[in-house]
Amino acid sequence: REVEADMILIGKKGASYFQRREFPIRAIYDCTQNPDSKQALGISEEIINSFLAGETDAVELLYTKFVSLISSTPSVRTLVPFSASEITNKGDEVFQLTSAGGDFGVERKELDVAEPQEFPNDMIFEQDPLQIVNSILPLYLNGQILRTLQESVASELAARMQSMQSASDNASALAKTLSQEYNRARQAAVTQELAGDRRRCRRSRVTGFEFEPVM
Repeated sequence: REVEADMILIGKKGASYFQRREFPIRAIYDCTQNPDSKQALGISEEIINSFLAGETDAVELLYTKFVSLISSTPSVRTLVPFSASEITNKGDEVFQLTSAGGDFGVERKELDVAEPQEFPNDMIFEQDPLQIVNSILPLYLNGQILRTLQESVASELAARMQSMQSASDNASALAKTLSQEYNRARQAAVTQELAGDRRRCRRSRVTGFEFEPVM
């Protein structure tokens, strides 16, 4: 059966694409080159409010997952309804920018999955556990959205760096090729000119006459 869906778009490119095709759009947010928690907070509030109000059954997040400076992959994850497996079954990743030998690089380190902890039976909560979970959920969403924003921006910047590097390499290769062609043409012209001078000298020696003086 058909599933009704509306979109929360982040960034000008996606907004322009889906607006031209008249997709149902709920909200549009801008994304800077340095996303912060304030930007993520506005998006997470829109998501959690629509979910708690019963306007939506689930929220799927589509983003660009940063893998390395030369690789990124489109990814999908479910934000709500919240599943404990998102924490207990998945590890985490840490990226660190490095500069070895004058070249930039990214080191990727995977963290192990956190072991589930059991609470003692006699533990007393100051608030109702449901209220605690409802308080943690917005913080969790805010953190996840901020991370995906940062990964998407990092993927875009890495793609630009790769494109500029490819353009520089192509320009260097073209300059080298043109220089070789110019040197060949110049050498051919010099060789042809020297050959013409030799032919003229030889012709002069063959057609030259000597006359004895008349007494």
